[in-house]
Amino acid sequence: MLKKILIYIFWVILAVYMLFSLVIIPNIPDNNQCKGVLITVDNDENGNLSKENITELLDKEGLNPYGYIIDSIRCTVIENCINEISLVRDCQVYKTADRYVAIEIDCKIPILKVNDINGNEYYIDSDGKIITGVHKALHLPVATGHISEEMQTAELKEMACAIYGNRFWLAQTEQIHFEKNGNIILVPRVGGHIIEFGKAENIAGKLNKLYTFYTKGLNTIGWDKYEKLNIEFNDKVICTKKN
Repeated sequence: MLKKILIYIFWVILAVYMLFSLVIIPNIPDNNQCKGVLITVDNDENGNLSKENITELLDKEGLNPYGYIIDSIRCTVIENCINEISLVRDCQVYKTADRYVAIEIDCKIPILKVNDINGNEYYIDSDGKIITGVHKALHLPVATGHISEEMQTAELKEMACAIYGNRFWLAQTEQIHFEKNGNIILVPRVGGHIIEFGKAENIAGKLNKLYTFYTKGLNTIGWDKYEKLNIEFNDKVICTKKN
């Protein structure tokens, strides 16, 4: 008799547990888990760093916070991981009141492509920082020739900023070539000539002088008349005619 009672009690307890598992437990809200990841990427006009890229990186590194207990998520660790990406200028990660993790990324803006004498290819931003991982072609001037690491924060940066900051020169400049002696040759997109720029000195003054010559000189006599334009010397544009 006792055995039958114990069996009966066992089946009652099992039935209650099954009912609790199927009906009651699923309806208990989980107030601790991360509900998702909100990713925003700013200043990436060419789509070289997508939200999918960030999600893939977090999955690969085991840092995707989705589904984890919200208090256990280390935002600083995620920030450090994303800041390792060359395209990223800054990354901020924080938890929202409604249990999401927000990731806000500010990208570096490439202003010049570099092909140095050692065969390295990369971009630089306005701070002279190197950018790698740019997979989509950008319509920017290309720097070539004898380019050292020191030049990335000096002559190269100054030339790049002067050209990128001027709509005319950004559209007109095809190539910036650095010779071994430090002189610069500009190759324009239009005109069929090269520009002997000299050293990276008085950059704005030289470009203004050349712009004046373009608008008041070449517009009258023709853009294809000269082989070389030398703007190295103050207040002069020395022209070499084509043969």
